[in-house]
Amino acid sequence: MSLASILDLVAKQTAMLGYRDDAVRREYAYSDVWVASGGTRSVPMVAFTQTPPSYRSAAFAVAEGTADVAQALVESHRALGAPLFFVVEGDQVSCWQVYARKAPRLLERFSVDSLSETFHRHRNEWAPDVIHRAKSIGRVDVQYQRDFVDIGLIPAIEGEIHTKLDRLIREAVADVRHVSNGEAMRLLFRGVFRLLAAKILTDRQNLRAQSWDADNVADVLSAMGDYYSLGKDAQIWPARTLAMLGPVWSAFRTGFNVANISADDLAYVYESTLVTPQARAQFGTHSTPRHVADYVLDRFRLWEFGTEPLNVYEPFAGAGVFLGSALRQMRDGLPHNWTDKQRHDLLIRHIGGAEIDPFACEVAKLSLILADYPNANGWQIEEKDLFSRGTLSDRLKGQDVILCNPPFEAFTADERAQYPDAHAVDGSKAVFALATALQAKPKMLGFVVPNTMLVDRRYRAQRREVEELYREIELVSLPDGVFNVSQLDTALLIARDLRETGTAQRLRSSAVFDADKKRFAVDRMPSHVSEETRDEPATGDGTLWSPPLQHVWSALQEFPRLGDLVHGHWGLRWHGELKTTPRGFDLPGKDRVPGYMDSSALDQFVLGAPRFLDAGPGAIRWGDTYDWSAPKILANAGRLSRGYWRLAAAVDRDGRRASQQLIAFWPVLSHAHIDLDAVAALLNGPVINAFLAEHSFDKRFRIRTIERAPVPKHIPETLGDLSRAYAAAAQRAESKPEDLTSLLSAIDALTIDAYGLSADLRRDLLAAFGTNERPVRGVPSRRRSRKTLVSGVAPALPLFVETPVEVDHGEELEAPLSDEEAARQVRSIAKVVPVENWAGPALPESGLREALAVPAAELAAWVRAGQVLGFSDGEGATLFPIEQFVDGAPVAELNEVVSSIGDARVAWLWLTQPHIRLDRQTPLHILKMRGVEELRLLIERDFR
Repeated sequence: MSLASILDLVAKQTAMLGYRDDAVRREYAYSDVWVASGGTRSVPMVAFTQTPPSYRSAAFAVAEGTADVAQALVESHRALGAPLFFVVEGDQVSCWQVYARKAPRLLERFSVDSLSETFHRHRNEWAPDVIHRAKSIGRVDVQYQRDFVDIGLIPAIEGEIHTKLDRLIREAVADVRHVSNGEAMRLLFRGVFRLLAAKILTDRQNLRAQSWDADNVADVLSAMGDYYSLGKDAQIWPARTLAMLGPVWSAFRTGFNVANISADDLAYVYESTLVTPQARAQFGTHSTPRHVADYVLDRFRLWEFGTEPLNVYEPFAGAGVFLGSALRQMRDGLPHNWTDKQRHDLLIRHIGGAEIDPFACEVAKLSLILADYPNANGWQIEEKDLFSRGTLSDRLKGQDVILCNPPFEAFTADERAQYPDAHAVDGSKAVFALATALQAKPKMLGFVVPNTMLVDRRYRAQRREVEELYREIELVSLPDGVFNVSQLDTALLIARDLRETGTAQRLRSSAVFDADKKRFAVDRMPSHVSEETRDEPATGDGTLWSPPLQHVWSALQEFPRLGDLVHGHWGLRWHGELKTTPRGFDLPGKDRVPGYMDSSALDQFVLGAPRFLDAGPGAIRWGDTYDWSAPKILANAGRLSRGYWRLAAAVDRDGRRASQQLIAFWPVLSHAHIDLDAVAALLNGPVINAFLAEHSFDKRFRIRTIERAPVPKHIPETLGDLSRAYAAAAQRAESKPEDLTSLLSAIDALTIDAYGLSADLRRDLLAAFGTNERPVRGVPSRRRSRKTLVSGVAPALPLFVETPVEVDHGEELEAPLSDEEAARQVRSIAKVVPVENWAGPALPESGLREALAVPAAELAAWVRAGQVLGFSDGEGATLFPIEQFVDGAPVAELNEVVSSIGDARVAWLWLTQPHIRLDRQTPLHILKMRGVEELRLLIERDFR
């Protein structure tokens, strides 16, 4: 039987399984996203669970090959996204399961004559609804999983697609991303949307793509405006804008084929790539990462409502990412035999949102249009001021599902006057939004909230209301960096099913650790989950969150508290503003006393050199009455990092004072003679640091929270001695980091032993710190740099400004030094640092020849070509870091990194330091393992 006849037979069988005729495609072409060039492949037949076709809806494919190459043939088509693949091998057919990360698995082999019988036997497994839900819902709900569907295939393809789409769009718009004029930016955004939509129609061979002149960008823009009912806007495109969009269209046309790509992938990448940080700042546009939105929607299971969908609404919609996730999940619950138009006509009546910013409204609407291909417009994203009287409450009435990532800022003075009703609810915009949503009593509630919502007493009223209203509640703590454009600490509040009196309540506390951030973005699995069922009615105290180490804190519940040993107070606070009246000085003077203005001079166990604080008559408003001359412990008042290592404490016996940026702890009367160095070891230890990480979510600690931390019932006598030994060693210049680390390990071990934790509890405690490195004096830490806070957003600055950036209030500088004198003075204070101390192990030419068998002539050629780096030792010899060699040859593409950064020393230091964006791996390691491609954007971010 010929292949054509077999394909006809397969088509007949797919129809009997319930596949629509227009969902079975012959000679289907798609882009192989696992090939660097994104090359196009073709397969004789593909059956899709629904239209439009994409890797998300591909069910199975059919191709022809011999038995000996069948497995390789199937593997070459894994980017298609079909979980099943049939290979016609003469009079036999082999059926394969397709995997993301391993070779295909042969499921069965049958004769062509038994093809009909085989399809009939698997009719309940291979039906379109069954396969579609196994792919889209199976990794969320096990009841939809099927053994022949690899739930890792779709996330793997999605990740590759997002990378390639991001690159395609980024390269296409490279020459227009610098535009800062507001109206020009809006036009370009609209234009790029139309051109991207035109590429979809072109690659999917939509008949509409034949109606425009593809060589005339203005005609394409006009045709797409008409297709999506965006208005007859051909007249609004200025010649300058058309000139900029021409190259964008050319890049899209020649870019990789997007025919098999899900439209919502295009929508998400379009928004996340094109809406630059500059545009977000200028227009106030915010966005929710798609994996965060998907996590919330996974909990709501909107697909279960099928043809009777719930009403979904997103206030403060921003780019509408929540709505895009809701659209996809609601669409997954509709019958496979519905047309695209039937789905569209139903869902536009049940999905809506509002946003005050017109640019954000447009982003959200265009993203939904892209995700809803091939349907026209109709999405309702209102441009509304939701803070005005009654507006938000009116919009939320009757909504079944409320999804929201609200603004986190407090109302400004002007806004308090403009929105008195909203401000009367709460001074925080986020709390106003949440309180108003709770008043609407939706069936389901998904909110991005400040992390402090988990435990802080300011949000107790809202937690109580959630506790009283809902049967299922989940709180999720998110790590730093999940929201790429936000520096705020965030959590998720997810609640569903309004509670009836007397029914049990299910509480779920989830946490995503910093080390698992990237994995969470792929599989949406938290690092830690704890669940609790409450059979009794709601307690009403608003306690919903159970931290990851709650079992540790429960074991230490009967232990003494830090407040039993010491009592804390904020440091000095002065009258007036520090910005206008300096209170800290580098030099002594009248009414100035030694002390510390902030935690920059504080490391664990060690205080650095003090500055001089203003102690003049009437200057100090608060804190001057404390006994600063007495021995005490000084600790940072604001957390040092967002990881689990948050606190640094050191003993002061020199009577120094401190500002309110630090907390001072004095012994309580009943422990007046306690060993303060031992207490400092407890404060610096893993138990109290972990306690603060899980009980204090503000950037600034509450003293009472610190004082509630558990301490051992008996403090080891040697703990203070070890603490003092470390402090002394840490201040000696010759001390090595590894020796200090060894001392810290001994202190931590003694501290944990003092608590008497079991082996399991000890393991869990230390595991919570993940990849957060133990602070060691002299070793660079992950402390965040201080950033100036501004109210509002300044306009984009030109490259060169005409006025001074800073106004000089000091004395004029003396005459500039000559080059010779400047060089002489620099040499007089410069200290020679051996190459090995900053560049790592390095060898001269002769050493390379002996150790790595590198010929001198070849090394010289590499040096001339810029392929290896050599640094002078200050005495005329050149040393070559050996880490730049692999198997006796230089690391490939090292020269591109160096030329991009522009300075060899800076480049090498950058390459060899652990990078936060690479999960603390070094760029050099990534260069060796995966090449320069992954580093290009990172170099752009760090050095441009």
